[in-house]
Amino acid sequence: MSNFKLTFCKSCGNEFKQYNSLQKCRCKFSKPQPNLKLKSPKPIKKVSDKMKVLNAKYSVLRIEFLGKLENKICPVTKEATTEVHHMKGRKGFADEWAKENNIPLLIDVRFFLAVSRKGHIKIELNPEWAKENNYSLNRLN
Repeated sequence: MSNFKLTFCKSCGNEFKQYNSLQKCRCKFSKPQPNLKLKSPKPIKKVSDKMKVLNAKYSVLRIEFLGKLENKICPVTKEATTEVHHMKGRKGFADEWAKENNIPLLIDVRFFLAVSRKGHIKIELNPEWAKENNYSLNRLN
């Protein structure tokens, strides 16, 4: 019992024994060309062009915000500030005015709060307490 099928080559027309679907005719037309280079797939960008622009704006605003005199001391721990807490989150727009002026929450200074690292951790780990003390705002309103 033979486990092959007689097949005709589409390139040269010769009949050959095909043992599996990957097997090709041995003619010079059906062999892969050695000098052809396959293109490697282009990797997906880690950060989109739009987000690069927003991140650059945020970096400038962050430095300016933390440099102001009223933002030097953390309201939670009374230590020196090192970070910006986004009181309403970083995604989306705060209101219609922000949407019309294309100011997403990431760069909306109205909802920035200068905090120390310890203060930021305390705010993030205790969301109910942070909302009671006005360190965070409800994101759905």
